Amino acid sequence: MDRHTFQAFEKLQKCEHLLRVARDQMGLGRISREEFRKRKADILSRFSLTPEEQRAYDLHLRIKHSKRR
Repeated sequence: MDRHTFQAFEKLQKCEHLLRVARDQMGLGRISREEFRKRKADILSRFSLTPEEQRAYDLHLRIKHSKRR
């Protein structure tokens, strides 16, 4: 796995974790729906993939799916 693919996986995992935490907080009533939307937008913008990371991640997925067939 090259550096860009690894960075893409790290970003996606962090993003998923933070979104799950925010969703759970909203579900428990600790934050409002509007606050959740703000946090979600912030998280998605902070952990968006660069074009190189997106290309490496897409290539990884294509290789992974072709091995399963």
